[in-house]
Amino acid sequence: MSAISYLTRATGALSCLLFATEGRAGTFECDNDLLTVTAKTPVLAARVCRVADDALTELAACNVTLGLATSISIRNDMQADCIGIYHCGEQRIDVLSPAGIADRRTEDSAFAGIPTDRYFDSVIVHELAHAAADALPCPFGHCVATTEYVAYAMQVRSLSPEDRETFEAEFDMSKKIPRDRLNAMILYMAPDRFAQFSWAHFQQRPDSCAYIGQIMRGDIVLDIEHP
Repeated sequence: MSAISYLTRATGALSCLLFATEGRAGTFECDNDLLTVTAKTPVLAARVCRVADDALTELAACNVTLGLATSISIRNDMQADCIGIYHCGEQRIDVLSPAGIADRRTEDSAFAGIPTDRYFDSVIVHELAHAAADALPCPFGHCVATTEYVAYAMQVRSLSPEDRETFEAEFDMSKKIPRDRLNAMILYMAPDRFAQFSWAHFQQRPDSCAYIGQIMRGDIVLDIEHP
């Protein structure tokens, strides 16, 4: 997660699919054989591939497995208030560039204390978790609270211990989070609060990753049916 130069790792981290030069966008294939990255430079693409490689391993260790090839596009601009999005059913992710994220961040965000470069990395993890959970069983058609719970829990889990401590400092982690607080209304009205609730609830499970496994199998659904 540290801010290091990825230039020396670019050759080993990816192979070029389309011609690309420094300063010119191109599409690259990561070594994991599942992901392709479209980015402005090979250096940025190599960074995303490195983060994604680590993320796929860590996600799988917590029962979140990406089984289908997925593309990631790093964009200079996205719709207002959006920094990342997984396009359901399309195995396609868009993420705002680090520079774009820096311009859009606010001081009242639950992730405000995380440096932009490491926050960017965590957004990649968040969206990969969405891609893995795309086929998650749902009896209601849409289980947005359930999938966002998985994505936020995996995002915060991916942070360094120091960054997790910073994230947790903004919320009373000892506060018991009942399951009914993890609902779509809170997600839409206060997404940062939902992120905090998700991480605290995840941490409070006796076996957190086993709980995620139950969600991924469809044994646990956090959403409820609305009339």
